[in-house]
Amino acid sequence: MCEESACLVPPLEQNQNGPNESRLSAGSGAPSHNGEALVGFHEDALSQAAVGKAQLLLALVLGLGLAADCSELTILGYILPAAELQLCIDEHKKGWLVSITLLALAGGSLAWGILGDHLGRRRALISALSVAALFSAVATVMPTYGTFMTARFCSGLGVAGAFPLTFSYLSETCSRATRTRYTGVLHSFWPLGGIFTSLIAHLTMPTQGAEIVEDNREHWSSWHRFLILSILPTIGCIIGLIWASESPRYLLEASREVEALAVYQRLHRLNKARTQYGLTELELPGRSAYRERPMSPSRNVFGHSLESLRETFQRISSPTHFRTTLLLAALHLIVGFTYMGISNFSTSTIKEIKDEEYNLNRKYIFNKNFTGVVFNNTMENLEYVNTTFKNVTFKHINLNHVRFQNCTVDEAEFINVKSSITSFKNSTIKDSRFVDTDLTHHHFINCTLSNNSFLSLISDCIVDFDYNIYLDDLYEDTLAWAGSMFPALLFMGFILETAARPPLIFTTIGIASMTSLGMFFWTSTFVVTMIELTVKIMLMCAVNAITMVVVEGYPCHLRCTAHGMMRSLFHLASLCAIPIYGIFGHKMLMFPAVMTFSLTFGAALLSLNLQDNSKVLL
Repeated sequence: MCEESACLVPPLEQNQNGPNESRLSAGSGAPSHNGEALVGFHEDALSQAAVGKAQLLLALVLGLGLAADCSELTILGYILPAAELQLCIDEHKKGWLVSITLLALAGGSLAWGILGDHLGRRRALISALSVAALFSAVATVMPTYGTFMTARFCSGLGVAGAFPLTFSYLSETCSRATRTRYTGVLHSFWPLGGIFTSLIAHLTMPTQGAEIVEDNREHWSSWHRFLILSILPTIGCIIGLIWASESPRYLLEASREVEALAVYQRLHRLNKARTQYGLTELELPGRSAYRERPMSPSRNVFGHSLESLRETFQRISSPTHFRTTLLLAALHLIVGFTYMGISNFSTSTIKEIKDEEYNLNRKYIFNKNFTGVVFNNTMENLEYVNTTFKNVTFKHINLNHVRFQNCTVDEAEFINVKSSITSFKNSTIKDSRFVDTDLTHHHFINCTLSNNSFLSLISDCIVDFDYNIYLDDLYEDTLAWAGSMFPALLFMGFILETAARPPLIFTTIGIASMTSLGMFFWTSTFVVTMIELTVKIMLMCAVNAITMVVVEGYPCHLRCTAHGMMRSLFHLASLCAIPIYGIFGHKMLMFPAVMTFSLTFGAALLSLNLQDNSKVLL
């Protein structure tokens, strides 16, 4: 067994003692004689250890980490309305909160992928999820926008390690014939993260805008409790990993053969195989110790890390892997771009349809006179035109989407009035009292104000919070796509056991491409939801198959790094999709459909050039 400090996996170099002890070349990453023997020994050891309970338990534990990855983005849709109100953030800042999360996921995927190849899959995953859990908890007590965004960024950095680490971890613990079955179980936990988050939000958070306003008066409001409860999958995964074993394939690669043998024996015991485990230390392949790369006395730790990073990328882009890397990078960019684009565009489209229906039901009141009237019921979706309010009282009410156009308000009282998207335009307000209201000068547009008094504790925040937030629609939409995606990904794992990767990727992305043409005919929320659901499910099924291509396409010492790099590109493409779909989707209505169809159709054709490594041993 090696010392902890010697367990880092350096570049694998040719041993000078002869070909029988050779490993993977540091320059090209091509398998050498001893590397092939090591792969063969690993597969034989797994076959003797059997497959069953151990792999299923590991898939369930790692699945919790993958659920946390999905939850990281799903959370934003539920907390943004409350955060907008409490932290006083406008649309621009809300956009940055989403962008900073995607940026963190991109950077974290790459960083944890590299660490997974150097520190080990289990150790890196525990570290990543610990960072995520810590800063998710810290985010719940952050009082300002800047500190909250910083905490969410750090949380995203941590949870980003789940995807590139869990798939390699589980695949290396399963035999070739069964690995896609268990990775299908693993990937099916990703949409379960969205379902869990939605259920927790539905049970703990208010769904109406007025209720959120009331809830935010509490010191510890419901959205803080929601954030705390959302950490549960991360905590569950960390606890499960404490009793889990390291990937035996990584241990072999790190020259920790005896530890790897102990893992095989443990897998055998957990699977309750009737026979005694046949391998002993005598059957371990002969190996020489790693020839550590000499450290230059003048090179500091930071410089050495940069050098190691550069060499890692050189090996990934070496002639052996260049074509695979290029194709996979293109696929991740396109799938990430279209997946986030269709999600963002459908959400905004549904909101526009809802807003249009809401505005069509607006009630107009013309040329009315109200004298001595007490308004004590909520006023919603109204517009007063050329109306006079004389000696009236607005008391303990909410003004939701109410407009006063060319009105006269004289000797009126506004007591404990809360407003949402309410304004006075070209009106005269005189001799009136405003007590404990959120009506400020920015609500009065081109108005004449005379002899009015404002007796309120008015904050500096001028964000006009919209009560129409449609959280119930978000809840139903999430349950629709996530609930359908769960069995699809589970079934996908069994299909991959017998089907070649490229044709399956072509089929799933092709279906998504054809379905996206339905964006031309978006006329109702039902049609939008069905198109979004189909496209997202097909793209995520494609991601499942593409992920297996990544796992099977790179050697052990590059596997997590390559996957981390691909996931980083996926999230960067998602980051770019939000403004592009947002801008052109409103100015050029056909643009999203044409762009989505073109990109996905091109990705489907690209996938046919991938090499099928389904028979490759890990």
